[in-house]
Amino acid sequence: MNSNNELSTHSEPSALPPISQKPNLGFPKSSRILSPNDFKHVFAKAEKFGNRNWTFIVRANGQEEPRLGLAIAKKQLHRAVWRNRVKRLAREAFRSHKKALSGYDIVVLGRKGMQDIDNETLHKSFTHLIRKIKKSDLKDRT
Repeated sequence: MNSNNELSTHSEPSALPPISQKPNLGFPKSSRILSPNDFKHVFAKAEKFGNRNWTFIVRANGQEEPRLGLAIAKKQLHRAVWRNRVKRLAREAFRSHKKALSGYDIVVLGRKGMQDIDNETLHKSFTHLIRKIKKSDLKDRT
């Protein structure tokens, strides 16, 4: 039987890139708005961007890295499963568009009825708001 011999000599190129070449798509604490004072700071002199699925409260932060705060209320999305899904989608969309959002603090608010909307639609509407933020002159005004 040559099966052991065949397995050891047969090597396929790996389809996955080495770990060191993967882009950093994590969500470290430095990218989060966590403290009540940080939330107050964003709400104090912020601009509101919204569509039928999301509401963003945005303020320029004068830093390279954008920060995200999530304020998904029980009043809007009653079940924890719904709130967690919306937060997961928001984090993922934020991570994938981090470069476009550099220099902003963003607080994401949930809207009633988001649980009935599919993931693709929510992601597209999130991206739409990101484009609106980039087109605004919010960074230039501070």
